[in-house]
Amino acid sequence: MFTTIDRYIGKTVLQMIFLCLTVLMILTALITFIDKSRYIGSGDIDFTFLMWYVVLLMPNMLVMMFPVSVLLGTVIGLGMLAKSSELVIVQNMGKSRIDIVHSAGKMVIPLVLLVCGMSQTVIPEAEQYAQNTFNSARSEGRLSRTGWGTWIREGDSFVFITRVMSDGSIHQLSRYDFEGTKLTRYSTAKTGIYNASEGTWDIFDVKVFNYEDKRVLQQHDTMQKWALYINPERLEVFNLRQGEINVIELYDYIKYLDDNHIDSSRYRISMYMLFLMPVIVIVMMLLGASAVFGPLRSVALSARALLGMALGFSYYIANQVLPTFIVSIGIPPIIGVLLPSIFFIGLAFYLLNRKV
Repeated sequence: MFTTIDRYIGKTVLQMIFLCLTVLMILTALITFIDKSRYIGSGDIDFTFLMWYVVLLMPNMLVMMFPVSVLLGTVIGLGMLAKSSELVIVQNMGKSRIDIVHSAGKMVIPLVLLVCGMSQTVIPEAEQYAQNTFNSARSEGRLSRTGWGTWIREGDSFVFITRVMSDGSIHQLSRYDFEGTKLTRYSTAKTGIYNASEGTWDIFDVKVFNYEDKRVLQQHDTMQKWALYINPERLEVFNLRQGEINVIELYDYIKYLDDNHIDSSRYRISMYMLFLMPVIVIVMMLLGASAVFGPLRSVALSARALLGMALGFSYYIANQVLPTFIVSIGIPPIIGVLLPSIFFIGLAFYLLNRKV
């Protein structure tokens, strides 16, 4: 399966991918640390905690930087081989440009599948844990997020929020009121809307269970006002983000939106993009390779890298803009997600097969 040429080309490209990935992760970690340093002194956040928080975020940084690293690693790796005329020799041996890209892909694709698999298993859990640790420290233990919802501590009371919607409303709430270690009241509610004028939450359809010494009293209120630590601004940190959820959780959330007749197109795009991640990385590799071939010895490697970056950036912009635009004109999200990849795969093969 692997010839000597395959191993040599693949090894060179892999080395450059790992080098680019390491540099980009270090830069991202430094930028994140500098950005979050404004929170030092807020709650329980100090210098040591911030260092630990950045370390926890590094698995997610790996997933974020991986497609760009594949693009740059392919451009630099193949570009180095081109500058030393090794690709010319390989082509004179009967290898086509597609064959050379295939040789690199034999080594790169297993790594792509490994990273994509991690992005749907351990990395979302690590990201959730990192964000939950940061939010808990910033709020001095008053906020905590799990895979099932958000916990808030209000004195001797604990409030659990299952759903946070994009409009700032909260849904499916549970509240536990304690006196010391004794549970005195348990409440459930369907919906909460923030009342900005009073700084409280209007909680609707509330069922209350009051626990007395020898009996439980039940009551139902159409609306109650709850004074909670969170507000719409603080709720933004709990909005669903692609790096924090896997496909199963996202599918469950989409089902919830559909069951409540709420538009789920935005989240469907995110789910389809998660499925398409291996393809996106492979397209990045093809675009990087297409930027290398041509007048191999007459064009500077920096110019090839710049062309590869331009192609990759164009692909990234298309992936961000086109699906939303397609949905806005009434076309299914899956079409908007697939179109950029189809177009840039075609462009990459055209550039690889063009006559110089």
